[in-house]
Amino acid sequence: MSRHLAALVVVAVVLAASISSDVYARVVHPGGPFHVVIRTAGEPGRRLIGNDAICQEVHYKTLCSTLTTLPGVMTPKQLLDAALRVAATKAGVAEARLEEALKAHGAKDSAISSSLETCKGSYASLVDSLKSARKTLNSGGSHDDLMTELSAAGTYSTDCGDAFGEFPELTLPIPGAQRHVTRLVSNCLDLAATIKQGN
Repeated sequence: MSRHLAALVVVAVVLAASISSDVYARVVHPGGPFHVVIRTAGEPGRRLIGNDAICQEVHYKTLCSTLTTLPGVMTPKQLLDAALRVAATKAGVAEARLEEALKAHGAKDSAISSSLETCKGSYASLVDSLKSARKTLNSGGSHDDLMTELSAAGTYSTDCGDAFGEFPELTLPIPGAQRHVTRLVSNCLDLAATIKQGN
């Protein structure tokens, strides 16, 4: 009986959401009973992300859609902020893993040590650029400054792969993290461009 009641509540909320353009509702099934999340427009004149429409404008759509489910993400600006925050965190984790790999190799192999040093430096610069871009976004800085910082981040995000690409015999110790961070940064650039077009 309670399952049927929960299902009726879900249907009622979804219908109410479809009638009101100011409300975005989604149903989440976290492995237990139905859980309904309702989002309302926090700022007049700002469009909601509903149906992940903005994620159609980026290269890595699934990755973008995942970020739209984070708490507090309702507008394109909030989505970009979340993407910058996640990218900086992931880049910081990758930098720490590179530090560990560098310690493990030491001076045994100058080619790999050199490549790891390059990677570590690039990731440190990437984290700084992403944090700076986020500060610019949230402090109302210029869009040109935001794009400049994100363009620099885009370069830093590929430097590590390029460093190892010069030595085909070497294996990048963080291929998954490298790919993930590069895609996150690419989406940040696309989102920033989309926000500019929408203004």
